Amino acid sequence: MRLDFAGRNVLVTGSSMGIGRGLSECFARDGANLILADHPCQEAGLKAWATELEGAYGIKTWIFCADLTAPDGPETLHRQVAQTVGHVHTLVNNAGICWFGKFADMPLESIGSMIALNCVAYAKMSRLFLPAMIGRNEGGILNVSSVSAFQPVPVMALYAGTKAFTQNLTEAIRSELPRRSGVVVSTLNPPFTRTRLIEDAGVPLDFIPVKISFMTVDEVTRQGFRAFKQGRQRYVPGFHNRLFYFGLAKFMPHSLLNAASRLLCRRLSDFLPSSLKAHVDTEKNSF
Repeated sequence: MRLDFAGRNVLVTGSSMGIGRGLSECFARDGANLILADHPCQEAGLKAWATELEGAYGIKTWIFCADLTAPDGPETLHRQVAQTVGHVHTLVNNAGICWFGKFADMPLESIGSMIALNCVAYAKMSRLFLPAMIGRNEGGILNVSSVSAFQPVPVMALYAGTKAFTQNLTEAIRSELPRRSGVVVSTLNPPFTRTRLIEDAGVPLDFIPVKISFMTVDEVTRQGFRAFKQGRQRYVPGFHNRLFYFGLAKFMPHSLLNAASRLLCRRLSDFLPSSLKAHVDTEKNSF
């Protein structure tokens, strides 16, 4: 089933930067009116982005600043959107946080905030907006997941776990929809793309999964948007990524998949001799 977004209201969380920003432009280009939501600290950037989209594509925009990690954050945003905008045709759950490092070193407060945003907020937002979509028999939910949903990811253990939660939740919700439903519930599973989320998490530039994704934010969002519009259940951008995650990884014995994850979820510099690694670090710090 093909979705039509022209003149429809689309809510995108985490829309001031990265994949959320890219997806919001894809919807705007398709004629959708945009409800742009992000954390209060991103208010200035959100306003500027809304103005730019209105000028470039002649659409309507609304902006909402909300902390979705707050206990009532999703409920507050849903209430504000309902009162100000009215019904929402499509929800894009994109806001998320990440942390890089061994799980044993992860700050306890980061665990709570990551689960609150990456899991609880996705679940609450989907639950709050889905019934009206089912009632109208039209609309969609696009949950931005990750390729990390398909296997364990050492040094990003909890992040991968939250994305596995999102993946299973989304596929179960889709299976619960009425037969021949006009509602589409899907995931976009980007590879490890260089975005603000990755940078803020402290992921190093030579982290192997980032180096081998070979994709820009624009490529990820354009391909992901097209797949969602076509009603695809889940989509991994990039043929080589689909080949690995839906081909090799899917049929690998679990022990072999874990071994591959341990090998690949490392920095390129980890494979350098210690003397050369020290030289590289010195050169990097000189800039």
